[in-house]
Amino acid sequence: MTQKQKPVIIIGGGISGLSAAKRLKEADVPIILLEGRDRLGGRAHTLDIAGNQASWVELGPFWIEDHLTNPAYHLLRDIGAEVHQHDIGASTVRIYDQRSARWLGWTTTLWAFIKLGWSFSRFGKLRPNTSTFNNLGERIDVVLGKRPKREHLYLFKIFSESLNGGSTCDTHQNQLSDDLWEFTNHDEKSQVLISGGFRLLVELLRDSLSADEVMLSQTVSRISIQQDTSAQAPVQVATADGKIFEGSHVIVTVPLGVLKAGTITFDPPLPTSKQDVIERIGFGSVEKVVMTFKNSFWRRNPKKQDHFFSIPDPIASHGSFFDVSMSSGAGPGSPTSPCLASVFGPPKAAWVAENPEAAVEEALSELQMMFPDTFEPPVATAASNWTTSPFSGGCYPYTSVDTQPGDFIRFAEPTHHGRVLFAGDTCAVGVGLGYVEGAMAAGERAADTIIATVADSQ
Repeated sequence: MTQKQKPVIIIGGGISGLSAAKRLKEADVPIILLEGRDRLGGRAHTLDIAGNQASWVELGPFWIEDHLTNPAYHLLRDIGAEVHQHDIGASTVRIYDQRSARWLGWTTTLWAFIKLGWSFSRFGKLRPNTSTFNNLGERIDVVLGKRPKREHLYLFKIFSESLNGGSTCDTHQNQLSDDLWEFTNHDEKSQVLISGGFRLLVELLRDSLSADEVMLSQTVSRISIQQDTSAQAPVQVATADGKIFEGSHVIVTVPLGVLKAGTITFDPPLPTSKQDVIERIGFGSVEKVVMTFKNSFWRRNPKKQDHFFSIPDPIASHGSFFDVSMSSGAGPGSPTSPCLASVFGPPKAAWVAENPEAAVEEALSELQMMFPDTFEPPVATAASNWTTSPFSGGCYPYTSVDTQPGDFIRFAEPTHHGRVLFAGDTCAVGVGLGYVEGAMAAGERAADTIIATVADSQ
């Protein structure tokens, strides 16, 4: 590479941006990474909520799916990271119904999970393509029948809306299809939590970069592409505080919610076809309240993971509590603390982001209702705010009722004669939509495109 070569500017320091930066640097392509927050990782954010190095809990992505074949796990395994099985089913989850103020029996819980699993399986009624329904919610209503049991409706709602972030009424009726979309569905053979969290992956990717290649607290406001193809600096990126960065290409890895908000101006504007895709793909809203305690007062067996769901009245996609104590240590063999994460799907998620203190109080009130004899106040708490953050505008993408097959390919396509490339978890081509490994793959794919271009120009 020559001394005069302009750097590739990467906008966004999440998993995708860091993956692109790492791949480019390995190929000796100069880079500058601009991140709006005062930290790296983006929506992958593991927080030590009590500040004791024993209460690391995820505010963003929770677990790794199908870990034995997952590239994110392979990277972590190579540095000696430890993972723990995260089973969610009748054997690990109890269900409390707020309407009747009682815990459901094991047989009732088992049957609810069997019905859920069969309907979502490859051979279930929610998989085949159809044009009969207007949205996924209508399909679920048919599967459940006219008078569904409360626990059945709740499980369908919590797993549909908390996993994709969109209301079932706004989710494409063929969301679960195996052959319609360009993204893939997981086999769900395993789910694992990482001891110390996804921060270990963020640190691994960050460590490949030097301090002068990463700039934090840089809010990008404008991306300008020079019309003169022979210009020495074809790309200019401006920040909100007036800084100008010049480069050969730009990789945009910001979440879809940021592009929907229009806070970054493109000059010339993005093609209409790209803008239409940004409009059509959904971007969901899911938030968490995380808590750490002195004792695991909710566990039946002090040494065994114990999740539980509290069915609201009326039914909505919140009230799920996950026991994440086993992965709360700083790393393999490190001390852990009793920790819970409560997940809120739409529309309640937006309220959580706007009212974090009230959301914490509500979660604690539910715990006290379910465990009146053993409940204890928390040592520390925190709540996410992905929905209201200007650096995310939500949590992750989903197929809205307006999304069309091919939209995720179109979203990933470069613009401005190849000078502007896109990455992130929305570029789900051949990978899971909205997952960490998909973000990694998209960043690496954008980097490889530039590396090939640079090689061809020499």
